[in-house]
Amino acid sequence: MAGVSAAASIQDALRDQRVEGIVESLFRNNEILGEFPSRPFTGGATINITHHYAGNTSVSTYDEGDAVGQAGSQSYLTASWPAQYYKGVISFTGHAQDQLRNGDPQAAFYDQIGQEMERIIPDMIHKISTDMLGTGLTAPVGIQGICDSAGTIAGLSRTTYTWFQAFEGSSLTSSTAITVNDIDYAMASGADDPYEGNVTEIWTSWLQLRKYKAAVGNAGVANAPVQFPVGPGPQAIGVANIGDVREGGWVGQTPIKAKRGLTNTIWLGLTKGTFFVGDMRDWTVDELAKNDDSTRFLVTRAVGLGCADPRKNWKMTGYSQT
Repeated sequence: MAGVSAAASIQDALRDQRVEGIVESLFRNNEILGEFPSRPFTGGATINITHHYAGNTSVSTYDEGDAVGQAGSQSYLTASWPAQYYKGVISFTGHAQDQLRNGDPQAAFYDQIGQEMERIIPDMIHKISTDMLGTGLTAPVGIQGICDSAGTIAGLSRTTYTWFQAFEGSSLTSSTAITVNDIDYAMASGADDPYEGNVTEIWTSWLQLRKYKAAVGNAGVANAPVQFPVGPGPQAIGVANIGDVREGGWVGQTPIKAKRGLTNTIWLGLTKGTFFVGDMRDWTVDELAKNDDSTRFLVTRAVGLGCADPRKNWKMTGYSQT
């Protein structure tokens, strides 16, 4: 075919009609780091918390003329919370730098090298957050491991030191569907002796939050045990507010938060003031020595989830995902 054609002859002159910018299509978890206060490591490999766990055993009744008996003393023990080290490595060749012209818009639609530097931090946060939402008993410690009644955590066996156990229960119904009674059971048990919890937030998955909303009752469903306000809207007309699962939920004055990445079959009751994020090393970027034409950087961070008093928290397990 003579003349200019779109099939072949304009390819060298045509600039791709690419839309400027990048659409983020990768989910990265960042559900936990901002939830708890940071506590710096002040030396050593762990953050150490001293626990008073037993009173003076000489305390007793006595009658006139009884011998004084042996003296007793208070008992103390240390829980040691570790950090986990995280790393990421960035590398780009000299050829790539030359051809991308360091992100010059005349050479590239976006600064790919700069994006590598910028986006590795969310990648590492995703890994940190996923670990902290998990069941780890040793570094990396997970929140499900803390809110548990078994295993050794922070160097203390919860079989030996039962006062280090969180309250743990399971579904109260054969259907394993979440009910209001399940949450009441956990809240009452966790507040009673010996746990003395004062749960300030309840965490669960988005799936379980939806199921709980259905258990509490949805407005507009026959015989649903739910009360709902009228509003917003003109007061003469009113709009029925049936509630939006994305707004979370409440148990009395205690909020329920849905957490992406949390196991789909559990509920956690957290006394949030007991938790902390141990900060061993802040974000650090070091250039590595060259062994070819590539430039390389090492990005590191060291953090760990800890809890000053695990017994003040609870976990309920075994709930249906259907």
